[in-house]
Amino acid sequence: MHILHTLFTRHLGGLEQAFINDTEALVARGHKVTALLRADAPYGEEVATHAASVQTVSPNGFYDILAIWKIRTLLKQIKPDVIVAHNGRAIALLAYAAWGLHIPLCGVSHSYKTARAFHCDMLVVLSEHMRNHFISVGYTKPMSVIPNLMHLPPRPEITKPGNPIVIGAIGRLSEEKGFADFLHALYELKQAGVPFIARIGGDGPEMQRLKLLERKYELNAHIQWAGWVTDKASFYREVDVICLPSREDSFPMVVIETLAYGVPMVATDAPGPVSMLTDGVNGLLVPRRDTSAMAKALQRLATEPELAVKLAEAGWEKAQDFAFDTVAKRWDETLTNFIAPARKRQTA
Repeated sequence: MHILHTLFTRHLGGLEQAFINDTEALVARGHKVTALLRADAPYGEEVATHAASVQTVSPNGFYDILAIWKIRTLLKQIKPDVIVAHNGRAIALLAYAAWGLHIPLCGVSHSYKTARAFHCDMLVVLSEHMRNHFISVGYTKPMSVIPNLMHLPPRPEITKPGNPIVIGAIGRLSEEKGFADFLHALYELKQAGVPFIARIGGDGPEMQRLKLLERKYELNAHIQWAGWVTDKASFYREVDVICLPSREDSFPMVVIETLAYGVPMVATDAPGPVSMLTDGVNGLLVPRRDTSAMAKALQRLATEPELAVKLAEAGWEKAQDFAFDTVAKRWDETLTNFIAPARKRQTA
């Protein structure tokens, strides 16, 4: 089938990596994929390596009439069998543009925001927890759970943490990702006399503030700033544990990557990590914004190497749920089962 695959964000992070991976998965299952992105999307070149073509529209807000007209013109021109739109802005704009064209719209929600979901003919969510949330607010149209995916590396060699322990954290440096809490936890770890090195990968609007906190907590000798990480395999090989300090997160790619590379994880109890990790089984979960609990969990892995190995081994087993071929097949089956009845409903 011909799929118009759409996202209108202008930065680069886990959501955008998931979109790239989903594009590749749809192509791998034999579908023709036309990608529709903002002209300034920093992930456009990577998407172009998989999609049959990349079209661009740069909307301003949810009700950009000119953007809606351009999208509608594109839809009439390429006549896709189905639209797959990621997150609220793309869902809303594609719904307006496709009105009356009888093209089924599948929305993909990467968050718990519900307002735009009702524009869809079908919704894809990332976890059962998210599915239950949308049901609770009255969403009654077809809905499927399809998690994020990745190409899993070969089974890694899982080793005990070193001394000093190397603690990694990676992601977009924005407030909701909780890196300020992570630095405070590192300060508490230093106060407890635990030797450590922290490697922080990523970039974003919080960078200046985090640098100020680094100086405030006198962590300069402990922190290595890796910048935006392109070689994920090397980053994960160089750390003993990953900390995910998110204040809000619906389904972070970092969790999948950490499990796949056989690294034990400390994460907050944000909805995403909770839906993927079981405390004490394949990770350690701590309350959001509780820097003392975060520091104690990191200290526990530094001083209990057998626990770290146990969590990493169980994590690698859990990572198989997100294997590329497995999830790509779910995408194929979901869209195939959705498209025919959706067309019938819209033309009735």
